[in-house]
Amino acid sequence: MMSSVYITQEVVEMSDLDLAQAQMSPVPDWRTLAISKLQRYGLQVVNPIDWAIPNTPNLDVEKRVRRALDLIDQCDALLANLHRSNAGTPMEIFYAHRRGKMVTVVGHSPFSPWVVSHSQARFGELSHALDFLIEESQTDILQWALQFESGLQEKYEDYPPEGEPDYQFFGGDLPALVLAPHASTYFRDGQFMEPDLFTGAIASSLHRMSRCHAAVSTYCLPADPCYYLETPFIRTIAEIVKSGQIGFILIVLGLAWHETSGIILEPSGPEGSDIHEQCAHLRLKLSPFEQVVQREPDEDIRLLQNFISQTLNVPSITMRIHRRFRMPRLQPEAFMLLNGKVAEFLGEVGTELKRSIA
Repeated sequence: MMSSVYITQEVVEMSDLDLAQAQMSPVPDWRTLAISKLQRYGLQVVNPIDWAIPNTPNLDVEKRVRRALDLIDQCDALLANLHRSNAGTPMEIFYAHRRGKMVTVVGHSPFSPWVVSHSQARFGELSHALDFLIEESQTDILQWALQFESGLQEKYEDYPPEGEPDYQFFGGDLPALVLAPHASTYFRDGQFMEPDLFTGAIASSLHRMSRCHAAVSTYCLPADPCYYLETPFIRTIAEIVKSGQIGFILIVLGLAWHETSGIILEPSGPEGSDIHEQCAHLRLKLSPFEQVVQREPDEDIRLLQNFISQTLNVPSITMRIHRRFRMPRLQPEAFMLLNGKVAEFLGEVGTELKRSIA
């Protein structure tokens, strides 16, 4: 389910689009109409002009670009207007596509091969592009999870193309982060390991439902990030946490058929944290599920959790989910209930963290 859209910032003459049909006087900027229509359907719209950094000496150029990229990271999709774009719009399209965002463009056909290969949808009229985004936003979370996992399966036994990360980061609004480090295949001590199916879909769904941050492995990882800390996946997480954006981390892993047929919670936190209260809170949320067990972190996750709690000074919970709760096709009710309850927990914890920071 798509919930947020970044719109490009170049000003476009309304006569270039179909918006003359809107019969408004004076004719508003295209962004005004896009924001109004998308928001009516519950979509959050990020307009970079609202976050603009005033033009100052060249020292701030990098800061302005970085701010735009950060805003794209926080969104699910990008709407680009190509009728009168400058160099910035293609760069934003390229970046958003590489970050796994849904890129929709409005412009003149035929489109450049570069635009075709870096966008999911292309339209000649803005109204058609808005209708497409609204329809996509109505896709329910179950369908989204199936589509996301299907996309993972196409590449999680491959190494990433040169220059592309082996994980995907989803920026959110809440100071909580969900990790799915075993969503794709990985190596540990030279042994090839199968993925924990649908843990990536769960992490991305929680991001969409609660607006928390999320990070999901998307290609084969040469080194298990739960077992080796010197990996791009963990370095990125450390940078995000150190920037002050994160106050709680949930690590989503799987349990195989032969293991305990429920959910295992493994809390870990710095001294003085309220991690055990948070774990009790999550366990209460998961009370509709049988056999929700709390225990000390297992050896396979202890190194990562110690790093999070002792070095990054952030509490975390590892949530191991049995395979029967990760079957959206065969057990859709259980899958949706799990996502809903954990999203509620993240929303409450994240809101409390926001309040304490303020």
